[in-house]
Amino acid sequence: MSLVPAVLRSPAYRSVWLASLASNAGSWLQIVASGWLVLQLTGSPAAVGALALMTRAPAFFLSTYAGQLADRFDRRWVGIWTFLLQAAAAAALAAITAVGGESVAAMYALTFAIGVGFALGLPAMLVLIPTLVPPARLSQAVSLNAAGINVARLVGPAIGGVTLALFGATACFALNAVSFMALVVVLWRLPAGSRPEARERPRMREALSYAHRDPAMRRLLIGMALFTALASPIQELAPVVADRLDAGPEGLGVLLGAMGGGALLGAWLLERLGAAGLPRHRALPIATITFSAGLAVVAVTPWLALGVAGMAFSGAFWIWMFAGTNTAIQLRAPLPLLGRMLGLYQLAVIGPIALGSTVAGVAAERFGIEAALLGCAALLAAWGAWSLRHAVTEIDVPRRREPAGPPAPVPRAEG
Repeated sequence: MSLVPAVLRSPAYRSVWLASLASNAGSWLQIVASGWLVLQLTGSPAAVGALALMTRAPAFFLSTYAGQLADRFDRRWVGIWTFLLQAAAAAALAAITAVGGESVAAMYALTFAIGVGFALGLPAMLVLIPTLVPPARLSQAVSLNAAGINVARLVGPAIGGVTLALFGATACFALNAVSFMALVVVLWRLPAGSRPEARERPRMREALSYAHRDPAMRRLLIGMALFTALASPIQELAPVVADRLDAGPEGLGVLLGAMGGGALLGAWLLERLGAAGLPRHRALPIATITFSAGLAVVAVTPWLALGVAGMAFSGAFWIWMFAGTNTAIQLRAPLPLLGRMLGLYQLAVIGPIALGSTVAGVAAERFGIEAALLGCAALLAAWGAWSLRHAVTEIDVPRRREPAGPPAPVPRAEG
């Protein structure tokens, strides 16, 4: 039996997957370098937190337009132009730092440009994948994409920390630009795709109405928004944590890489517990509470080794929340609304990350990084405990056959 997944035998998918893996790793090099550089330029946790706002805000505001691009134009060309934009911005960052002209304003502006490219290109890349593999292999392709993202998250920060320490921020930005260009070349060599057929623009109002009426969907989206707002500072403010621990850029890479390693372990554990019958309406609050414990350890530890352990522990339950919520929404949402419900899910992730990291950065500047992260941990634990006490059992009830009618009342579990 071959150890290579069958879907990787498709040359087109294999080339896109490998280039995407390199690009995701390159993005982590940039995240490590830009966060560390802004901290060194300003000494301000608030300035570091604002980087998350520059990165995520475009995706929050452009998600609707990005979906229209993917629906109206050849997805291959949408990907080419958006990756060219990201490559140009990353190359500009490399050039600026190479001549010693780096500034916070330039970092913010070019990071924002990369965020715009990412926001506009992501839907096109997602809908491109089904055109590269046969239908029977699509599930395997989606799983392999997720695995690639987590592998990049594991190795990318570690490589970024070493590269930053040995060669400086310029090398990190340049490698990121090269990784974007690799995707441009791969997409250029793919066969030209046909323009998608014009369709009536779906209305988001129907999805919002369903999410408001359905208790399970309402809890899933609110829970995801609160979790990402309060949990994301562990990642976005990692440069401040590394600086407090006197860990240097190498330590920053190890901290972020440990979170990626924990995510891989957490995905394996979630699969085992799911097979053992742990319901999602309990798994998600438990993950929130447990994550808060790891966040508290990272907040107060004076030792890098314990900080790495706390990041890995938190990463395991970070993936529980994201994978568990995403799966629950896909199983619960009516099929005609599924795309829009997943769009709401993305908004519940992206917006709170930008807001939460910015607010946490301001709090860290005023009260210290320990107090800011401990405050996030305490709020997460309180929300998780309340969610567990007031569990919504409908989260584990799959969609009904009728597409989008009001959800039927389901008895709620007491306690």
